[in-house]
Amino acid sequence: MLTSVPASTDDVAAPAPAASPPAGPMEDSLPERAMRGALRAAPLVVGSLAVLVVATVLGLGGWSDAPAPLKIALGVALLLLALRLAHVTVARSRMPPPDAARWVPQYLAGVAVTALWWAALPWIAFAGAEPAARTAAACAMLAAALAESLALRAMSRVAIAQAVTVMAPAGFWLLAMGERPAWLGVVSIVVALVLLSRLCLSRDRQLHALMAAEQEARRLGGAEAAQSERIQRLEAELARTGAALAAAQADMEARAAIARASQAQSAEQRNIDLEKRSLELAREAVTDPLTLLPNRKGINEHLVELLAPMSRPGSEAELALLFLDLDKFKEINDQLGHLAGDAVLRVVAERLRECLPRSAFPARWGGDEFIVVLPGLGRIEQVRMVAEKVRAELLVPIRLEDGTVRVGCSVGIALAPYHGHTPEALIIAADQAVYAAKTEDKDRIRVFDIAMAKKAQRQHQIAQALPGALERNQLAVAYQPIVNALDGTASHVEALARWPHPTWGPVSPGEFIEVAERNGQIHAMGRWVLRQACLDAARWPGANPPKVSVNVSAAQVSSGKLVSQVREALAAAKLPPQRLVIELTESLPMARSEGVSQTLSDLRAMGVQLALDDFGTGYSSLSSLMKQPVSLVKIDQSFVKDVPGGGEVLIKATVDVARRFGLEVVAEGVETATQRARLESLGVNYMQGWLFGRPMPADEFIAWLGLRDGSSEPFVLRA
Repeated sequence: MLTSVPASTDDVAAPAPAASPPAGPMEDSLPERAMRGALRAAPLVVGSLAVLVVATVLGLGGWSDAPAPLKIALGVALLLLALRLAHVTVARSRMPPPDAARWVPQYLAGVAVTALWWAALPWIAFAGAEPAARTAAACAMLAAALAESLALRAMSRVAIAQAVTVMAPAGFWLLAMGERPAWLGVVSIVVALVLLSRLCLSRDRQLHALMAAEQEARRLGGAEAAQSERIQRLEAELARTGAALAAAQADMEARAAIARASQAQSAEQRNIDLEKRSLELAREAVTDPLTLLPNRKGINEHLVELLAPMSRPGSEAELALLFLDLDKFKEINDQLGHLAGDAVLRVVAERLRECLPRSAFPARWGGDEFIVVLPGLGRIEQVRMVAEKVRAELLVPIRLEDGTVRVGCSVGIALAPYHGHTPEALIIAADQAVYAAKTEDKDRIRVFDIAMAKKAQRQHQIAQALPGALERNQLAVAYQPIVNALDGTASHVEALARWPHPTWGPVSPGEFIEVAERNGQIHAMGRWVLRQACLDAARWPGANPPKVSVNVSAAQVSSGKLVSQVREALAAAKLPPQRLVIELTESLPMARSEGVSQTLSDLRAMGVQLALDDFGTGYSSLSSLMKQPVSLVKIDQSFVKDVPGGGEVLIKATVDVARRFGLEVVAEGVETATQRARLESLGVNYMQGWLFGRPMPADEFIAWLGLRDGSSEPFVLRA
C-alpha cells in the first residue's frame, strides 16, 4: 500500500526549487513510508506499551502474589520493548537513514512478537485474576493495539491484523473460560476491533487521497518544470538562431560587397572571355570535330561568299567543286570497326591539306564524302589534274594499328557558273557526277554534263513518284517461266516488278529499282513484291505448280529483316516454303558479313531455296560457289547473248563447277533456237527468255498455265 504522511520537524529538508525533477519511486514505496511513520511514533508507542504492560501485569496479580509464569512474561515483555526502543533509537540517530527495505521487516517482527505476547497473556494470567482485573487487562490490551496502530498508520491492514492478534485471544478466553457475564466483554472487544478497523481504513483512504494529491502535484510540478525547461531551451535556441541569422546576414552583406567589387573589376575580363567563347562556338559550328575540316555549314557559307560576285554583270570569276566519295570505306568500318574508320578519315583529311593548292578549300560533307572548292579554276584540264593528284594521294596505303588498308575515291566535278549559281546547285551537280563515276566503274573522275542532268532529273521525278505508287498500288508483278532444257516442263517462275505509270507509261525496272535502292525505298517495295508473289503463287492451279522466284536486293539481305518478311509472306499466302526461291544478286558479298551469312542459313533452314542471280558480273568466282548456300546459279544474259561465241567459255566452266557441287544452272535471256541448242550442248539445265515466254501479268499467267496437258501432269511448254 502506497501512502504519504507529513514529515516530522527533524525530517524536514530544505525546500526544493520549483524546477526540480519529480521524486523517484523510492519515496513512494511502502517500506519508506512505514519507516518514516514508525520512526516518528515508535518512542511514544514503546513507552506507552511499557506502561500498559506493567499496569496490566500488576493489575492481574500484583507483584508479590503474581505467579512465576506471569513474572517471566513481564520480564520478556520489558526486554522485548527495550530491544524495540533500542532498534528505533539507533535508526533515528543514523545519517543517512537505514535501508527501509531491511529495517521495516525488522520493525514488523518486533510488532508481531509483541502482539503474540499480548495474545498469550490471557492464557497465562486470566484464570487466577478477578473479573474486574480481566476487564481492565482487556482494556489495556485494546489501548496497546490502538497505540501500536499509530506507528503502523502507513500500513492499515497490518495495524488491523496486529489488533486482531492482540484482542482475539482475550475474547476467545472470556467466551470459553470466563464466568457470566463474559459476553459483555467479548462484545466490547468485537465492537472495539470494528471501530479500530474502521478508523484504520478511514485513515487509509485519507492517506490514499493525500498520496494521489501529492502525486498529481508532483506530476504537475514535473510537467511545469519540463515546460519551463523546454521554454528555456527554445529561448536559448532562438537566441542562437538569431545570432546565427545576424552572422549570416553580415556574411552575406560582406560577400555581396566582395561580389560587387569583383563584378566591377572583372566585367571587362568577362566580356573578353565571352567574345573568345563566341568565336570558339562559331568556329565549332562550322568545323567537323573528327577531321577539323569545315563541315556542311562551313562549306555552304564559304561557297555563298565565293559565288556572290559571279551574279554581278560582267563578272569573269570561276571556280570548280570536287565531290569526293571514298571507295571501300564501308568494308573498313565493317571489318576493323568504327575507330579504324575514324582514323582513316583523319588521314584523308590530312592528305587533302597537304596535296591541294593553297587557295583550295577542303571540307567534310558527311560520312565518307568530302568536298574541295578550287577558286579561280574554270578549265577542265586544270581541274582534272588536281582531281588526279588527289585520287593518287588517297590511293597510297594507310597504316593503322590493325594493319594496312587501301582506299580510293571517285570524283565528281562541277564548274561555276556553268553548272550552277548556288551552293545547292553546284553540290547536286557534283554529287550526280560522282554517282555516275561509281556506277560506270570505268573513269573514276566524271564531269557533270547535260545528259547527266537529264538523267538526274528523271531519277528525281521517279524518286518523288515512287512512294505514291506504293500507296496507290500502281506497282504490279509479272511472271516469266523458267523451263527444263530436257523435257520442256516449267519448274520455276520468276516474279518481276513492273510499274505501269498512268501518265508516263511503263517505267523501266532498271530506272525505278535503281532509284529505290539509292533512296532506301527498296525495302518497302521488296516486301510488297515478296508478299504479292507468294499470294499469286498460292492461286496457281495444278497438283504440281511451279516454284516462284523472287529477287531481293543486297540492302534487303543486309537489313536483318528478310527472314521475318519471308515468314510473314509465306504465312499470309499459306504457301509451302519449298515453293519459294530467293534470288540474290551476285554483287552481294555474302561471305564477308556474318549477318548476311546467318540470314541465308536461316532461309535455308526454313526450306526456302536460294539462287545466285546475274552470275559472272559481281564479286563471285567459280571457286567461291562451294562457299555459298545456294542451290541454283543463273548465268547473266550478257554472256548468253555471246552464244555462239566467247560467252561459251564462261558458261561451260560454270556448268562444270556447278555439277561438281550439285547445283543447277539457269541461262537467262535465251531468245533464239540456236542459243537454246547451243546451251543444251553445254549442259545447261534450265533456260529463261522470250523464246519460252515473255513476262506476263498474274491473271494472264494463270490462264497460260491452263494450257498444260492433264491437271496432275507437270506443265509442258507448247511450241
